[in-house]
Amino acid sequence: MNSDSSFLKALNKESLPTPPIWYMRQAGRYMPEYQNVRKKFKNFLDMCKEPDICCELALQPINAFELDAAILFSDILTIPDSFGLGVEFIENEGPVFKNPISNSTDIKNLNHFDPESLDYVYKAVNNIKSSLPEEIPLIGFCGSPWTLAAYSIEGRSSKNFEKTLNFLVSNQKDVHNLFENKWCVLIKDKKTNLKHLNFLNSFWKKMGSKVVIMNSEKHDKIFSITSHLPHLVAYNLVKSAQDFEKKQKYNLIKYSAGGLRDFSRIAASNEIMWRDIFFNNNIHYLFNVWI
Repeated sequence: MNSDSSFLKALNKESLPTPPIWYMRQAGRYMPEYQNVRKKFKNFLDMCKEPDICCELALQPINAFELDAAILFSDILTIPDSFGLGVEFIENEGPVFKNPISNSTDIKNLNHFDPESLDYVYKAVNNIKSSLPEEIPLIGFCGSPWTLAAYSIEGRSSKNFEKTLNFLVSNQKDVHNLFENKWCVLIKDKKTNLKHLNFLNSFWKKMGSKVVIMNSEKHDKIFSITSHLPHLVAYNLVKSAQDFEKKQKYNLIKYSAGGLRDFSRIAASNEIMWRDIFFNNNIHYLFNVWI
């Protein structure tokens, strides 16, 4: 990535001659070029599942205006759709779920999440990155767990999410178990608003989580060992197994025991995301390996 990017400099809190301005709808939905593509798809989500189309739509604002960054063309509801909830975008209604979550049994019966079910998102990212000028970064996005859960339970957009709130009241034990004794790490730095930090600390403790507050430096050191480094090992091990299979013509994976299967599960994570984590936190990996 080009270090002269104005967008990246702004993220690094560098002083710039031109202050950054965030324009909503950069995805281009106001553009005639976008409308010409959109009318070819009855369901908006079907359009999101076409990597070449997503690349074209992400590049439209870049080609039309002098912008400092591009935005991934996708949708946060690709996640619940991958769990088999049947998401459709209906004209003048927005997203509608064919199979919303109505009770705790529905949660237990959700499809096992397969990272490959979102392969079209990864391909769209690769296509856009390879098409963008070097100095133009790509912005990704995701929906928070609460947002995705609320849509999945409500089954559509809502002003008050009454069904979701009633579900939480009726299934307190199941909801509470989602966070009971789970770690919640909050990051505190010099500019952290203590009022907001204390609110989050109290909120997650009431949800049953084990809350710990640390600075970003400590966070990166700890998780470089407990999370990032295991992923790095897993990717290399699984890649070695795949190369062995190709060279020796053996179906190696089917003979794997629990250890290798655990590594293959870890290595199923998005490799692009973890590549960026490795590059940005490499000093801690090298230190931990050295000691």
